[in-house]
Amino acid sequence: MPAPTPQQLQSPQLATFEYESMNLYTAITNFQCSAPLVTGGGVLVVKQCQGGKFNIPDTAFKSGRKVPTHSPNEHSGLMARDKKIIATVNEPDIGTWDSEFYGDLSLYWVYLMVGSPTWVTIPAAPLSVVASATITATMTIANQPTAPGMKLIIVASTWASGAAITIVGTSYGLPATEVVTIGANGTYYSANVYSAITSIGGTTNATTLVITGVFGWSESTRQTAVVEHFDGSASWVHPFTYTTDGEMTIPNKGEVKLSLKGGAQDKIPIGDRTTNPLNTSRIASIGTPLADMPVAGWQTQVWIDSITGTAGATISSDVDEEIKVAIKAGVEPHWTFVNSQNLSRAYPQKPDCAVDVTYDIINLLQFEQFRQNLKQYLVAQVIGEFLGISAGTIYYKGWKWTLPVRYDGEYGQEGDPNKGNVSAKPKLTTEYDAAIGGSFKLEIFTRNPPSYNL
Repeated sequence: MPAPTPQQLQSPQLATFEYESMNLYTAITNFQCSAPLVTGGGVLVVKQCQGGKFNIPDTAFKSGRKVPTHSPNEHSGLMARDKKIIATVNEPDIGTWDSEFYGDLSLYWVYLMVGSPTWVTIPAAPLSVVASATITATMTIANQPTAPGMKLIIVASTWASGAAITIVGTSYGLPATEVVTIGANGTYYSANVYSAITSIGGTTNATTLVITGVFGWSESTRQTAVVEHFDGSASWVHPFTYTTDGEMTIPNKGEVKLSLKGGAQDKIPIGDRTTNPLNTSRIASIGTPLADMPVAGWQTQVWIDSITGTAGATISSDVDEEIKVAIKAGVEPHWTFVNSQNLSRAYPQKPDCAVDVTYDIINLLQFEQFRQNLKQYLVAQVIGEFLGISAGTIYYKGWKWTLPVRYDGEYGQEGDPNKGNVSAKPKLTTEYDAAIGGSFKLEIFTRNPPSYNL
């Protein structure tokens, strides 16, 4: 190995050349090293991280690789302040990660800020589409999907090699065909939402299938992630990304927005760093999701109830302008002594949930709740695309927050001669509530199947 240059004397770790592959690999056959690496006695270390799985429609993303430096101020007889500057630990951060709210596409926010969910189908008993049967060219369709459309759940047993089915039908008013390949016993989900099914079948096979239909899934709700980003010139990967701050902002005159902040273990460029000019994405291509849509803030319903009552029973029409739910969930990174600039461990800390609202004041009912420091339920539901009706209940895509809150020492009621009415902008804090088993509860209604995972 060649002797290090003066610029590399601090540590061989700083002189290593990290290369992030442009391709995503499910299996590796072998590695071939060039002659200089072999004859020079070089060391090749290969590591892996998860590749991108979902295309996130963000509106802003900024990250940085921050390595603080240190230079001792010594008695040296020289006027120069800095004589030997060394690099300390690598502290990458994700300072901005903003997006608009989508009923399906925004699940990443939940997994990163709140945690892995519990899934419940809608309806609770899925509709039978194909009763238990082995694969044939034309399988019997027991029931057509219920309007406006359903995702299909395909449960396979007695698996045999070569199992696959083709589903032909109508999705969002357009003809749709998809092939589901059954690679083993287990549960599979259709990519499309079907309002009608023309046929289901495949080459005769001993694999047994049971196919049912659902409008979507309800989640009663921290994961880390690998985040890839193309900034217009370079492509970057952020392994072991974690989030510490998450906000959901619901303005009545704008669109519902989500934001995240956090950190990562590193920020690594993807592909050859000597390419010039560099202006094309090197991230493995993922299709642009077009089947979901953002949600406007006015598509929101609010309930306020006594903590001794039932959450979501009493509609409130006094909440005005904006609702903001802000979760701070600290992460404590550790750089253990493993001869690496990058963090090696990270520990989650207790989350804190704060709520900002604005009231259009026509009474003193909420002021009295503030004066007496009374706890109450604040429920806010963002209502998106219609999913369907089950057992008389109408379901829509969206999120539903149940927040057991107290006023956080400030009510903020004031009159303004330039405005038509009095308003208040109080701050609230959530408090643990045994009835919901936490200091907040988030329910998500989505067409994403339970196979979603970061």
